[in-house]
Amino acid sequence: MLKQSFRLSALLPLGLTLLLTTAACTRTPDAVAPIDPVPTAPTPGDQVEDTESLIALSGEGLQLVGDQTGSTNALEFGTDMATVEGIVTNILGTPLETGLNEECGAGPQMITQWPGGLVLHAAEGEFIGWSARPDTDEALTTIAGVGIGSTRSALEAAYTVEVFESSLGTEFSAGDLFGILTSDAPDAIVQNLWAGTTCNFR
Repeated sequence: MLKQSFRLSALLPLGLTLLLTTAACTRTPDAVAPIDPVPTAPTPGDQVEDTESLIALSGEGLQLVGDQTGSTNALEFGTDMATVEGIVTNILGTPLETGLNEECGAGPQMITQWPGGLVLHAAEGEFIGWSARPDTDEALTTIAGVGIGSTRSALEAAYTVEVFESSLGTEFSAGDLFGILTSDAPDAIVQNLWAGTTCNFR
């Protein structure tokens, strides 16, 4: 609504001033139909795309995490090992070594180790487990940030954990994750970590 005010004043002789009242006029604008906003086409800069995938450890296998979007894709236990090996090799590089271990308690396993310490276990052509040893890159962790070098306190902050003594040492279970701590103290360090079917000798 528009409002216009007009004020007039005049100076009369002998110092007498006659003040005219303010006249106000209002006008109601014609009704205007609402205008739908024009859709704006997204610009290429608005779309975030991943430039690479990172590997995260999981109790169900491995997770591929987009470096920009954080989106995840699962490589679950039971996946064809050739598929898993190809993907991991694209990310971590050529494996350092691979070989058949026929003495594992669960049966023969093909065991492959990549730079950074990740070890994958396969049987009958399927991905069945992974393990991380003391020399594994500390950047290789679960999505919750737990990996080799994490403290027991950090482990227990992320998972419901059971700690117990076994022939392997101070062992723990956290759902489908398993590992060994340097001791049972709160500041003990995770020195081994695994999930699925691996080749631990008890």
